[in-house]
Amino acid sequence: MREKHHGRSRKMTKIVIFGAGAIGCYVGGHWAAATMGTETSITLIGRGRTFDGFRNEKLRLSGGRTVEVKPGLVNLSTQASDFSSADMIILAMKSTALPDAIAELERHAAPETPIVSLLNGIEPARRLKAVFPERQIIAGMVPFNVVWQSKAHLHRSSAGSLALEQTVATQALADKFEASGVPITLHDDLAPVQHGKLLLNLANPINALSGISLHKMLSQRAYREIYSAVLTEALQVYDAAGITWQKVGPISPKLGQRLLRLPDWLFNATLLKLQKIDRDSMTSMASDVAACRETEIDMLNGEIVRMAREAGIGTPLNARLVDMIHALDGPVTMSARELRQRIGL
Repeated sequence: MREKHHGRSRKMTKIVIFGAGAIGCYVGGHWAAATMGTETSITLIGRGRTFDGFRNEKLRLSGGRTVEVKPGLVNLSTQASDFSSADMIILAMKSTALPDAIAELERHAAPETPIVSLLNGIEPARRLKAVFPERQIIAGMVPFNVVWQSKAHLHRSSAGSLALEQTVATQALADKFEASGVPITLHDDLAPVQHGKLLLNLANPINALSGISLHKMLSQRAYREIYSAVLTEALQVYDAAGITWQKVGPISPKLGQRLLRLPDWLFNATLLKLQKIDRDSMTSMASDVAACRETEIDMLNGEIVRMAREAGIGTPLNARLVDMIHALDGPVTMSARELRQRIGL
């Protein structure tokens, strides 16, 4: 059963972030610092090697508000059973790890505990709701990127606020962390925001295939023209499928598909600066490709391909990018000219 928007806010004392990597540790660290000295506890559940760098020293969080989280302020665990007594469980792993997460939730999560999905794409929250029809599943969206600068330093490399569906539980969460380094914005319907974020994420495979930083990629018109074409194709799918979407970030994708084609001198001096992207940051997909890890391509450009199939139209550019990412067996550096030829643009 879903909670109503009115009524008393439920108490949020034990908050567990499950699958805590860069995003989970960044969010959890800020929230722990904001509630220091209160009854609220933040528990991160993840891989031991992720936590080894800051178990005994301060975790530095930069980008936006700079915070240093003292050892012991955040509870660190590798055991999924530790969320059995949670007041809220927040999923922060990659979407590729969702099946394993679902199995752990089935084993250990109390039926009344709200579950928040911060996973990329539209499908994860939808799948959770299908698997757990009687549980409260809350969709969320993280618009910013977080990268490890060292084993004890996380840096947010782009802007934006954490977005969640409006419920009594998330209202309590938003009130609690309003003054933190990761505040929350609430939405009665998060789907348009999720679809807006998906449009931004369509650049991820282009960045992964380019082998260069996202800032450097976007500073080159040749790469931007590829993204523009992919974006235009996705917007046509949205129109055909009747998908409502909302702008995420400083520039509307509808306008962006044209602005991306501006000369470098004009785009770089104006619109690229608005993005507030660190010069050395890579997308998470580029990092996954570099580390030979499974990517989230099926939840991103693959989602556009699925929507198009259901709407009865083609998406040759997005489909080709999906195929190319699946075919990789390691990092690659591809010029815009070569990539343009490979996707048939």
